[in-house]
Amino acid sequence: MLSITRFLAIFIFLFGAVAQGTLVEGINFAPTHSIEEQVLVLNGVGIRKATFLNIKVYVAGLYLIEKSSDANSFLSDNKPKWLTMNFVRSVGKSDLTKAWDEGFQAAVPSDKLPSLQADRAQLNAWMEDLKSGDTMNFTFTAEGTVEVEIKGQLKGKIQNAEFAKSLLSVWFIKPRDKGLSQGLLGL
Repeated sequence: MLSITRFLAIFIFLFGAVAQGTLVEGINFAPTHSIEEQVLVLNGVGIRKATFLNIKVYVAGLYLIEKSSDANSFLSDNKPKWLTMNFVRSVGKSDLTKAWDEGFQAAVPSDKLPSLQADRAQLNAWMEDLKSGDTMNFTFTAEGTVEVEIKGQLKGKIQNAEFAKSLLSVWFIKPRDKGLSQGLLGL
């Protein structure tokens, strides 16, 4: 029979592990995140590495209503999602906009790119130089809106469900960093 003291010790240990979340590259990812009055769970965490030198650029976490290792399933649903990017090195605005352009060109069929051009231009206009420790967050709503937050400030919202799906696809459809994609899928 467990004593009260032993029970409390086990409870505190287990609760502490859950409350702490997942620690990657010194960044703590909480086990849950709430948006639209719904609690999302951490699906996975991945590290974006660039160039042939595998330089670490950011650590990202993907939060979904329920865990999934199948990107097609959550890319096609209209449930809320949240993706957070925590930069571990400085990145200039021009490098960010170039990366978005390359990501969209790889992930989106070429016949759909022209219809997304205005929203892509808006996303690129919001970009700014980032330093190690800065964050970029994307809130994908059930209504098809994507909210963009950089360095803790809401830059704006893009109300285009096709753009929101295409933006999230950048990490999963022909990704530039398969290790990052697999990490976000919890693999």
